[in-house]
This record gives sequence, C-alpha cells and structure tokens, in this order.
Amino acid sequence: MSKLPDVRGRITYISSHAKQENLYAVYETTDRHYWTELAKCNQQEFEKSGTEGKCIEAREFIIALPESFPNLYEPDKLLQLFTDRFKEKYGAECLSALHHNKRKTNYHIHIIFSERELLPEPTEKTATRNMFYDE
Repeated sequence: MSKLPDVRGRITYISSHAKQENLYAVYETTDRHYWTELAKCNQQEFEKSGTEGKCIEAREFIIALPESFPNLYEPDKLLQLFTDRFKEKYGAECLSALHHNKRKTNYHIHIIFSERELLPEPTEKTATRNMFYDE
C-alpha cells in the first residue's frame, strides 16, 4: 500500500492515455470533484495539526493479475468488479485503472481510495458556548 501526498496528480497519471500506453479501463465510484475536495480538506487539516512532513491525501493498492486475464475477461467488467467489491467491503470511495506496463509483462490494477467517508449530506458543526463566554 502506498501513501499518496498528491492524489490528484496520481489520478491524472494512472488514468491518462497520454501517460499510460496500455490503459484498458478506468472506473470511479464517485466524481472527480470529490478527489479535489478530499485533497483540499486533508491539506487544511494537516496544516492545522502543525505536523512536519507530507500530508497523506489518499492511499493506493496495486493488484497484480494473471497474464491470462486479458483473454478471459473484458477489462471494463473486470475493473468494475474489483473496484465495487473493494468499496463494498471497506466502504471507501475509489478510483481504479487497469493496464499493462510498457513491455506488456505486468497486467495490474491501481486502486486509489480515501480513508475518509463520503457523507450523504454535509454536516455543519456549531460550537457550543464555552466557559469563557460572558454576556
């Protein structure tokens, strides 16, 4: 598992036909705007914490597949099956890409996922009065 300090850059890299010669399919469980908001939110929380180092915006798995799979399964359906199963099991929003390396010797899936849960509706927090409040 890899830690991603630049989730939007990594998504662009793994899902771009210009950067990946043998890209067969890309599948998302949410829209791209989600990843932009996730990165922004994580960066804000990281700055608030005052921690040194790099902010981890998301994580990535690379899953090696048998070389017989391209002949047996349609890329779109295979990728959707893996990604939907991952989301179902772990409750994480995902973006995935299926491709070979340049020499076509490594057939694999990249799954980028968020550790944060996507809420159906945003929640607004209201601070309660504290002991320093003086009318």
